Amino acid sequence: MDFKFVPKKVPTLSMAGRREKFVIGSIRRLLNGTARMSRRQAGAIGYYLLSKPRRAAEEPLSTAFMQKARHYTVEAQGNTLQCYHWPGKGPSILLLHGWESHTGRWFEFFEPLQKAGYSIYAFDAPAHGKSRGRRFSALIYAEALGAYLEHHDFSPDYWIAHSAGGMAAILYLTEMNPAYQPQQLVSLAVPGELEHFIDKFCDFVGVHDKVKQGIDYQFRRKLDVSFTDISFVKYVKNLRVPGLIVHDECDDLAPISGAHQMHKNWEGSSLITTRDCGHSLIGELVPAMVLEYLRHCRVPQ
Repeated sequence: MDFKFVPKKVPTLSMAGRREKFVIGSIRRLLNGTARMSRRQAGAIGYYLLSKPRRAAEEPLSTAFMQKARHYTVEAQGNTLQCYHWPGKGPSILLLHGWESHTGRWFEFFEPLQKAGYSIYAFDAPAHGKSRGRRFSALIYAEALGAYLEHHDFSPDYWIAHSAGGMAAILYLTEMNPAYQPQQLVSLAVPGELEHFIDKFCDFVGVHDKVKQGIDYQFRRKLDVSFTDISFVKYVKNLRVPGLIVHDECDDLAPISGAHQMHKNWEGSSLITTRDCGHSLIGELVPAMVLEYLRHCRVPQ
């Protein structure tokens, strides 16, 4: 299925606010200046920036619902994950946030999910929110997800995963011999190709091709794989879980073409496209659509 929704007016969220323009400019000058002398050194700096996300500040809208959760921790490959649970009598849901975010980003989802009776689980990814960790990648996130599920010895019925959270979920389910899996996976704004994300990062910062080439060298050196080989469009061919893809036509980080390819390759998937909700898919529309989709799913009790 393929649906399209257009909200009346939802503000687009850019990758950075006005106060960050000076910082972005400084990073641009550093990377481009270093690339003139050493492509590899510029790549090392770029890789470092991608693997060491900034911790997002807490917001009043997220603080209120976060205080209602049961807080606890789980150990995962040397990282301590901050975990949250809001009990409910209905099916269970796991929320997986994206890069440079935290569990608080789900404040628009919380009230409708809680009112519908879902038992809600979430955790801050390594090096994000209140979890410990100094490095981050989709693979580190996927490994943390595996440790989290092993700790609980069960999988929540539904997973709702945004951006890098979706990358981690797909990697875990297709590349890591998963011991646990959901009944349904909801993929929100997940890039079809990691290269698309790297391209957008380089375009946003304003660096030239030598920096991108240097970042790829670091991927090959540290992970023994080029970022051009990390393709979620291909990984979903091996997904054995049905699900929903939600993606915005104006996504400034993950091109909509990737969502269409993922839908084509992911057996049992449905696709909903929005407009002007941005990469973050902000606003009340997306939670309402996801909740309606989940209402039509049947989970054995």
